Amino acid sequence: MNKSPTVYLIDDDPSVRKLIETSLNMHELPVQSFSNAESFLDSDCVDIAGCILLDYKMPGMNGLQMQQALLDRNISIPVIFITAHADVPKSVEALKAGAFDFLEKPFSQEALVSTIKQAFAKDAELRSTRELQEDYRKRFEKLTEREFEIMQMLISGSANHSSKTIAKELNISPRTIEHHRMRILEKTEAHSVAELVKFASIAGYQI
Repeated sequence: MNKSPTVYLIDDDPSVRKLIETSLNMHELPVQSFSNAESFLDSDCVDIAGCILLDYKMPGMNGLQMQQALLDRNISIPVIFITAHADVPKSVEALKAGAFDFLEKPFSQEALVSTIKQAFAKDAELRSTRELQEDYRKRFEKLTEREFEIMQMLISGSANHSSKTIAKELNISPRTIEHHRMRILEKTEAHSVAELVKFASIAGYQI
């Protein structure tokens, strides 16, 4: 598991890899290089942090295909494409598929470092959001099936947060609903239904 921000450089040209590695080392940016997309995907890349610097045109799996492979594996890390002028239209296609940016050859050292640092910041933001979402999801996973059902009714607003209305719809007593409501707030650490709605939204539940 590697959580230190690292540049994962994937390019089939050894001279390009060496040039970029030297440049990034000068700026104290950790870099790990691969000669093709397949070798990167075969590596331990489940919980990587940082960004991917990806050559678009490579033998075997090209950059766009690798980007799709990352999406299929649910690996969300900023991808910066390295492209030649002729590949710019394909790079636009990659951006539409979620790529962070693309650098057209030849690019300056300043442009490379600046884009990588922006990608690092974006990755840190995404990881923080995912960690927060996971924290709130774990709270909701403590709910019983009945509590989860009532929680969904509470956050939907369809019952106007009324215990009496929810009780009538579920054919149980308002007192039982009040007990469930109290347990729901306790387990999710919410202080009110309004806060429960906020927590559910962060966790990714449909409001």
